[in-house]
Amino acid sequence: MVTEKKEELRITDKEEQLKIIGMHCATCVMTVSKSLKSVSGVKDAEVNLATGSAKVILSGNVRLKELVKAVRKAGYDVATEKFTVKLNVNPEEMPKIERKFENVKGVVDVKSNPGLGIVSVEYNLESTTPEEILKEAGVKGEIINEQRSERSVLYKDFYDLLKRLVIGITFTPLTYLFPFFLGILLSIPVQFYSGLRFHKGAYRALKNRTTNMDVLVSLASNILWFSGIFLHSTFYADASLLITFILVGKTLEAYIKAKMSSEIRIEPYKATLKDGRVVNSNELKVGDIIIVRTGERIPADGIIESGEGEVNEAILTGEQKPVLKRKGDNVLAGGILVNGYLEIYVTRNWDRSYIIQVIESVRGAYNARVSIQNLVDKVSSVFVPIVITLSALTFLVWKFVLGYNLYSSLLFSVAVLAAACPCALGLASPMAMLVSVRRALKRGIIIRDGSILEEIRNVNVAVLDKTGTVTEGEYVIISKKEFINGAFDLATIAESRSIHPIAKAFHKIINDGKVEQFEEFPGRGIYARVNGNDVIVGSKDFVKSNCDWNVEDEGDILICVNGRAGGIVNIRDKLRDDAKRVINYMRERGIRVIIATGDSSNYADEIGKELGVEVRKGLTPDDKAELVKELRENDNKVMFIGDGINDAIAMREADVGIAVSSGTDLAKSAGKVVINSLDDVIGLFEQAKLGVRKIKENLAWAFGYNTVIIPIAAGLFYPTIYLPPEYAALAMGFSSVIVSLWSLVPI
Repeated sequence: MVTEKKEELRITDKEEQLKIIGMHCATCVMTVSKSLKSVSGVKDAEVNLATGSAKVILSGNVRLKELVKAVRKAGYDVATEKFTVKLNVNPEEMPKIERKFENVKGVVDVKSNPGLGIVSVEYNLESTTPEEILKEAGVKGEIINEQRSERSVLYKDFYDLLKRLVIGITFTPLTYLFPFFLGILLSIPVQFYSGLRFHKGAYRALKNRTTNMDVLVSLASNILWFSGIFLHSTFYADASLLITFILVGKTLEAYIKAKMSSEIRIEPYKATLKDGRVVNSNELKVGDIIIVRTGERIPADGIIESGEGEVNEAILTGEQKPVLKRKGDNVLAGGILVNGYLEIYVTRNWDRSYIIQVIESVRGAYNARVSIQNLVDKVSSVFVPIVITLSALTFLVWKFVLGYNLYSSLLFSVAVLAAACPCALGLASPMAMLVSVRRALKRGIIIRDGSILEEIRNVNVAVLDKTGTVTEGEYVIISKKEFINGAFDLATIAESRSIHPIAKAFHKIINDGKVEQFEEFPGRGIYARVNGNDVIVGSKDFVKSNCDWNVEDEGDILICVNGRAGGIVNIRDKLRDDAKRVINYMRERGIRVIIATGDSSNYADEIGKELGVEVRKGLTPDDKAELVKELRENDNKVMFIGDGINDAIAMREADVGIAVSSGTDLAKSAGKVVINSLDDVIGLFEQAKLGVRKIKENLAWAFGYNTVIIPIAAGLFYPTIYLPPEYAALAMGFSSVIVSLWSLVPI
């Protein structure tokens, strides 16, 4: 009996292997293990520091996405990869395709863009491959990679449609000009080559027990073509015209998609190595030295080894004003050297460069779904069956109730099939989203998750970090006092290991010394062993809790040396020029503004008073996250804006996390949006308003079009208004084109 029980458990339990990123000590192992075990359905989790891996035993129906989310929430990451696949499906089929991918082992997340026919899949490197995922999902498509770019795949679709359209335009007029039998022969290339993609799409949809636009087009054209043969009429010519007119609309639509997609892509740049060789930027390796001259584009992320010059980084920031760069400054791929000469040490490979990360993030944002899309999906799932039913009823009414002949009854029935357009419904949201994300990018706002365009409109609480977000993050030391001789010098040497804005105030005073040990406590302070001395520098609470502080004098920053009060430092930071303007804008929208900072000094209160907002000071990174969590639990929609490592957890906890681009890489990766300045927050609200309005207008057109056109096609207003099947098909094709074009109109 016991053996049988164990066998049952062995069969039911599942195992997932994860590669954890960011662990460096035993505490990290405990934190990751605890976060994994907190997920409902996880039976056990074994985390190995040496291999950086985690073995998770699942006893319930746990999605891999939940495990990855738990690890990332704890401040670590899971090694995953993404691939993009181009599918030849209609927009209304995408929800079903997404579910197929989501049910495959090893898939973390799936995002689709029905407008472009593209699916982005994030998967676990340890358990599967893109080819295995496609096979398991039972989906056929073209994987987009460096050899086969997204642009080439999308343009391939356009060229395929164009070839079919040319055949249609060439042969369709001839079907009307020549006698019956010759006319039928001339219609075959149009019906069975130009229309083949619709017939294949219909077969695929019916095989998968679903329906789409292809079913309507294939059914309408086949009814006309075969009826033309059996009834000895020119219906076969009408079928050719129907397919040709639909191809006009679909070809224009495909061109718009390809054109819009090709604008959000970056080809590798040309790079000149110091030895004179010219290579593509994707061939550069970390450590290479490259030369950039006036007028050339910077081909890689790196640090200036020598030289100086003005760099235009508009492609990354939207700011046209060149920035002066000198030795030791960072530069990013994509910037243009307006004047000067630079020798750059490459610090990141092309596929890891910031500009590629931006492009990948923007592509991911295209795939976001707004809440109204759920209603659209429900309508789309029943739309085609309803249209087919209406078409059948139209035939029966005209033939048997009104007593019209077979010829006329068929025309009205087929016109209903040809006029109805489910594609416009499927395109309404993703096309508007795509355009909104592109527009934001041109303003220097990087939207990683398109859903925030909807979420940000409901925000009623904004929490802002102080240092580097509300202030410029350029601290200066205004006064200092030592209780132990040399304490300030020791603190300066210790702070040289930190990149915190406050630490940079110490960096300006150069001191040589040996740092034997260093540890940073984000938002609180640092510990270092310098020249044999234990040095702690940080906030009042942090230092006092780790030091025998026996003096009354207090400053903004305290220094502890070998367990005793060593000195105090007073610092100041400058308020950003746009801080008041942005905070007043948010308050006018009825948004409650809170400044959350690790700074426990009186200066934090002064900033709050000057801006007229609440201040929560002396907060650790966890405290900031708890504040956001508490606000959300009280039914608030919370936006968090920050720029530091200590803001990353709070950003992920917020409904809308926004990172200032001058901040750390970790903060930028945590934010759903990356901005260059606080002023961009206003631009983000305006873009969100326009984007959501476009979605609603597109949907209003799509629903309105079908509501009006189907009764007309059914002959409700005959003989005053009449819509032959071929012109109904033209209307169908252009319905999607209108949705695409209207998304581009910036009003």
